[in-house]
Amino acid sequence: MDRAAYPVFREYDHYSRLQEMRSTLITVWSFAYNGLYKIILGYLCTVYFQEGEPVYFTVHQPRSFPECSLGHIIDILYGFAREAGLPSLRIKRIEERRLGDFLGVEGYEKEVGYSDNNSEYAYLTADFLNLAGGDNLKKRQRLSRCFKNANLSFRFFSGEDTGKCLEIQEEWCRGKDCVYCASFIGCEKKALENMMAIFDDNRYQGLFLYDRGVPVGYSIAEKASDELAFIIFGKANLQDCFPYILYVTAKAYCAGVTYVNLDEDMGNEGLRMVKRHLGPYELWRKYTCTFTGMEGKSL
Repeated sequence: MDRAAYPVFREYDHYSRLQEMRSTLITVWSFAYNGLYKIILGYLCTVYFQEGEPVYFTVHQPRSFPECSLGHIIDILYGFAREAGLPSLRIKRIEERRLGDFLGVEGYEKEVGYSDNNSEYAYLTADFLNLAGGDNLKKRQRLSRCFKNANLSFRFFSGEDTGKCLEIQEEWCRGKDCVYCASFIGCEKKALENMMAIFDDNRYQGLFLYDRGVPVGYSIAEKASDELAFIIFGKANLQDCFPYILYVTAKAYCAGVTYVNLDEDMGNEGLRMVKRHLGPYELWRKYTCTFTGMEGKSL
């Protein structure tokens, strides 16, 4: 699974509102996931082998009318899992509104779970951009310092400027115990390099934050539809400016979009605190469904 598969993955972007199920995230983090994919009767099916994690699968439904039922795909994947010596079939990253489809598959015992650490933060854009009232006091206070700083400025960028993002990222990484690098996922810089390789000016939007003319922060966003936008990457090398970058990005690119998705916090307290003070939020859960007990069923 590598950058060459990116156009294939894009055909399945309609399936979910979850950032982690988007073609962008699948592609840029492919080095960490060690996954193999196969299109089975129109469904994009992927198996992942991650260090310290049990083997698991994901299933993306086709855009057009499926050639077969989801249950038939589960039967096929369960057969693969059992032939590989796995005791069960684990399907991860199931969006809540799709969970009923998986639970409705007959012939299996099912166990369902999720973690708030891995749930994705989604904000109504109007709430995200709202600075009025007591609920937004902390957000307003943090942003006001940036608004008043005459040394700060923003500039939009295109794909040819993405190399500067990596310079900002490398500066940010110096001396930091990165939440990504500390996890099984691996180095975010490698993911950003992949992002630079697939950056499409018609699909992605970039923004630089400058302090006295020196780039000190960046963001990369994707508007998926009128309903949903994603802020995919973002970093700030100036204290307390990360929420400012997120706010300006949302205001510039997402004002006409219903929701902004900022991905998960992975249980990191600092990241969690930032995301929970950006306005009222929803946690969009990613469920895992484990299927067992198929033996004897005809495929």
